[in-house]
Amino acid sequence: MILGLRIDVCTHEGLRVGVPNLLSLLERRGVRASFFVALGPDRSGRALFQALRPGFLAKMRRTRAIRTYGWRTILSGTVLPARHAVDLADILRAIPDGGHELAVHGYDHRCWQDRLSRLTEAEVREEMVQAVTVCQRVTGRRPEGFGAPGWQCNATSLRLVDDVGFAYASDTRGRHPFYPSVRGVRRQTLQLPTTLPTLDEMLGLDGTDGEGFLALIAPRVEQDPWPVFTMHAEMEGGEYLWVAEQFLDRCAVRHIDCRPLADLARAVHAEDESRIPSAEVAQRPIRGRAGCVAVPVGLEPTG
Repeated sequence: MILGLRIDVCTHEGLRVGVPNLLSLLERRGVRASFFVALGPDRSGRALFQALRPGFLAKMRRTRAIRTYGWRTILSGTVLPARHAVDLADILRAIPDGGHELAVHGYDHRCWQDRLSRLTEAEVREEMVQAVTVCQRVTGRRPEGFGAPGWQCNATSLRLVDDVGFAYASDTRGRHPFYPSVRGVRRQTLQLPTTLPTLDEMLGLDGTDGEGFLALIAPRVEQDPWPVFTMHAEMEGGEYLWVAEQFLDRCAVRHIDCRPLADLARAVHAEDESRIPSAEVAQRPIRGRAGCVAVPVGLEPTG
């Protein structure tokens, strides 16, 4: 069984500390993954402007955000200046040098996550193009994958994923790979949704700790035909590195082959292109996450 292993890197500190920790772990376990990196300025401090969104402050408390992210990140782009991914070019290059996929997780993560619906088509395109440009300049390689920050996408971004030329995208939460349909028109870029809950969503819910999270997702890995699991460099690359380690160990025992999403996309295409469904994309709430995320209608995530 193939599991798409995705690691989101949303902050400068996640890139500086979390990515090296996870690269070392993956090397020890002989596992390859996709690192979806926000390749522009880290303006994480602007997340505090979302404090009135339902569930935001509760999630901050549950995940002990100050301890997890630190004050430098929590104030980045507001009281303190934003830091840029290109300042850590050596770490960015270490991702493909280690046999992993470096994919795009937007350029300005907070801008996309908080303001996508208010961005013009030109602004959305610029966000994508800037990230691709940084990736190519730093690594000499064009990225294959795009993963929308915060699982936020709309008709404009889905159309531009085609235009910019990504081989696949992972912008949604769902149960099965699909092609997005925008106003009845099937788009060209395969979507690989994250199918499993994430640690930051489940931590603290009903008393769930790291061990409880592992027990929760272990049986669900094999529920969906093309599972995708998302870690976060700030969580599993830091205080919860042991959760990542135990997750990989449990996959090994179950003979689950963890691979980058680019590999998963090729496997999905190779099996039977005609069986890949189309679906409209809508905004829906999911348990443990503030606000709504993009989901394929009819293929919504379970639980």
